Amino acid sequence: MHFCFVEIGYPRPSGVIGGAGTYVHHYSRQLVKMNHEVTVICGKMDNNVSSFNDGDILVYPIIGPEKISYYIGKIPIIRVFSKTINYLINGLKIYSLLNKINSIKKIDVIEYSEGGDFWNSITKKFRYISHLHGSSYTFKQNSGKKICSADILERKLEHYFIKNAGLVLSPCKAMVKIVETEMKVKLNAQVIPYPMDVKHLDKITKRKFVPNSSKIHILFASRNDSVKGGELLVDSLRIISSKFHLSIKVDFFGYSPIQNTSDLNYIQIHDFVPENELNLAYKKADICVIPSIFDNSPYTVYEAMVNGKIVVASSVGGIPEVIGDSSNGLLFTNSNVMDLANKLTDAIELILSGNDMVLRKNAQKRIINIASIQNNIKNRLKFIKQ
Repeated sequence: MHFCFVEIGYPRPSGVIGGAGTYVHHYSRQLVKMNHEVTVICGKMDNNVSSFNDGDILVYPIIGPEKISYYIGKIPIIRVFSKTINYLINGLKIYSLLNKINSIKKIDVIEYSEGGDFWNSITKKFRYISHLHGSSYTFKQNSGKKICSADILERKLEHYFIKNAGLVLSPCKAMVKIVETEMKVKLNAQVIPYPMDVKHLDKITKRKFVPNSSKIHILFASRNDSVKGGELLVDSLRIISSKFHLSIKVDFFGYSPIQNTSDLNYIQIHDFVPENELNLAYKKADICVIPSIFDNSPYTVYEAMVNGKIVVASSVGGIPEVIGDSSNGLLFTNSNVMDLANKLTDAIELILSGNDMVLRKNAQKRIINIASIQNNIKNRLKFIKQ
């Protein structure tokens, strides 16, 4: 089969990369191993390259902001149409490219992230799947951010696209429920967690912590977006007991705090790094924090658990569905600084006491059970072929 994915955040040499893009990358590589053909349409790169090969995956980085929508956004009265125009123009570019790709090699199915391509929902030329990753509108609505008329108009078109999809996929039940509430309809949706390669995992070994010498490594990785909870994490680190300050090292990857953190000398800020570099950071970490104000089913939870780390995460969106229960990870009340500080304290004390092995092993076992890439793709193909 020839699969085509449309996801702006697919990993590439330059440009914004996100969890949905990482999902498509993992899924695509496995499909190629199974002798399927894969084409990806994603966000533009800094050098305006029109296509490149990612191994056996053909990638077209063409999606980006349109100048006309930028200028319309500056004009009173009609600025309300700026996002809709950008959505329609990018959709037309995607639809035209899909026709070109299809003329070379017939496309069997297209998987779009969330709102997809309005033109294909009108013509119905290509069979398509809408994968719910969380739209800009949905994140704003569920994280207390202001929603403007431009957001609402764009989301109405996205709803039409989702409603007409042959299949709707989501990594969690929570996102399905949220989108169904937005649309006021029942969706033909299937819930399948994100796929993880669980064949070659490092064995979980007992942490040897040496007082006054070793450091407990705490990792926070996200895009540079306040909805990911970076400021909440900084606030919680300010109120944890000072007796831990010499024992911890906290690495931020991708998120740059708005507030001054120079007084917290155990925090180190890093730019966004490629997936292979971030994987090394996961292996070194002891605790992974996912403090999202709102989220879907963030890949960072999966990555942390598959590496056998203690997860401290916000009880919001689809995160509780991934973790399962308190035997697999520590959930804190959404947006609650004190509860996050308490759960961080619990995690640190688990490591200091040497009693962290059970939680870490449970976390890894949980992900192996729900997210094995082989079982995951088998289930996906079953629904696609129906």
